[in-house]
Amino acid sequence: MRLVTKRKLKFLLFILVLGLIISFTCNAVVESQLNKEIGFYRGYFEQKKDGLQGIYNPLAIKQIPGKTIDALYARKLEKVSKKAETIDWSKLAYVNYATNINYLCNTFIMFQNLKKYGTKAKLHLMVSDQMLSPDNEFSQSANMLLQRIKNLDTEQVVIKHVKTLYKPNDQSEWQDSLTKLIVFNQTEYDRVIYLDSDADLKDSMDELFFIPSYIEFAAPLAYWFFDDKDLTSAYHDVKVTENNPINLARYTEKLYIRVKKDQMIYNHLPNLPPPLFLNTENVAQDIINSRPSILQMLGIPTGKSQSSKAKFASTVMVINPSSKTYNEIVSWMLPQILRSRNKFDMDLINDELYNIKRSIYYNFKLFRRLNTQYVPKILVLPFGRYGLLSGSIRNPNHYSMLKNDVLGYKKLDIEGRELPQTLEDCLRDSKYIHFSDSPMGKPWDYKSFEEISCRADAEQSENIEQRKEACALWNSLYSSYMANKHLCML
Repeated sequence: MRLVTKRKLKFLLFILVLGLIISFTCNAVVESQLNKEIGFYRGYFEQKKDGLQGIYNPLAIKQIPGKTIDALYARKLEKVSKKAETIDWSKLAYVNYATNINYLCNTFIMFQNLKKYGTKAKLHLMVSDQMLSPDNEFSQSANMLLQRIKNLDTEQVVIKHVKTLYKPNDQSEWQDSLTKLIVFNQTEYDRVIYLDSDADLKDSMDELFFIPSYIEFAAPLAYWFFDDKDLTSAYHDVKVTENNPINLARYTEKLYIRVKKDQMIYNHLPNLPPPLFLNTENVAQDIINSRPSILQMLGIPTGKSQSSKAKFASTVMVINPSSKTYNEIVSWMLPQILRSRNKFDMDLINDELYNIKRSIYYNFKLFRRLNTQYVPKILVLPFGRYGLLSGSIRNPNHYSMLKNDVLGYKKLDIEGRELPQTLEDCLRDSKYIHFSDSPMGKPWDYKSFEEISCRADAEQSENIEQRKEACALWNSLYSSYMANKHLCML
């Protein structure tokens, strides 16, 4: 009996080992074949892109330069002026949400500025019912301020009451940030520009409404996660591995011509360098492993994230609202985030909804089945113009990125020399600066500007002139907000 048992155990062990060998062999074959296909299609799209129509590269995440965004907008306005096309501004909206009195004040300032900048799009506010409840100590002030927001333009301003989505047992500053996800359900609009209101909005962003209509989601990247090593790797990948120019002008000039001719532009946009979101040593293995696990598909948090270092920021988002997308968020993505510690709206967007690495897997899977069915959904916006952090103004480690906000590419002259740009030049091009100076609080946490003003200390600054310039620009930003917040009369 004992002998039979040993034989059975040996047989089972043999079967197990054999199964593992077969599994590893099959995986290796699949990965090898997939890597060959990936290599082939990368070369194919690079060589054939000028003549392709209606077929999109599924193996690239694309970045759209500011000049190309402006060219698309100018082309749209040109067609409208010739009465070849029209714009239904009632189907386009800027969206804020407010769950407390300070953010409501920020919305008032932001909507007032958007009116000043001349936008015709709707100004849509999702306001928390809880804030307006008589039980809330600020309800009277909130209701008065809400009326002032309505009075900015009774036709253009839209107020929608929503229930705050709280993260249970969380006392952080982001405990109610999940509320912004309701923006995906504002289906009365064809496209919205969502803006966190704790920011300085320096100009209209109307041009973002007219990026390619098939794009469901566009946002700048959270550039602060990258370091010099990442940037070096990105430039090397573009120039050496992909054998493409790093001069951004080489792309924007060709894109401008294609926009003027109403030709397809997607395949000509600069790629997000793969080293920023993939293991380039074995791309096939990396994208296969990015698939959600069985536990994750069942809605059980595993504590593991398959997202990459390249993550979308959630402060500025261009969204095509969709009931289907919102139902997916509410039915299985949101419950996972609510059960996970230290995960919020940005995690849901990057780990689940628009996971950059995972999207490559699903894009290529669809493309292999029928290449004309694949249409890209996501796009990377330039963070210098649409996603700058105020803290970067005083952080010299970020200056090189601010000068070149299409990652992997540089603003060079015709001789290949980097165009001179000061910190002030970078800020002049920025339309949206998010107040974020950790560990310092938000500007409304302080009674006066003097409490937080930046001072250049010669003893602590290696480059005192650079520090003086940074402090002057940072102080200008914050002192301007301090002056504007009095408009709320709180």
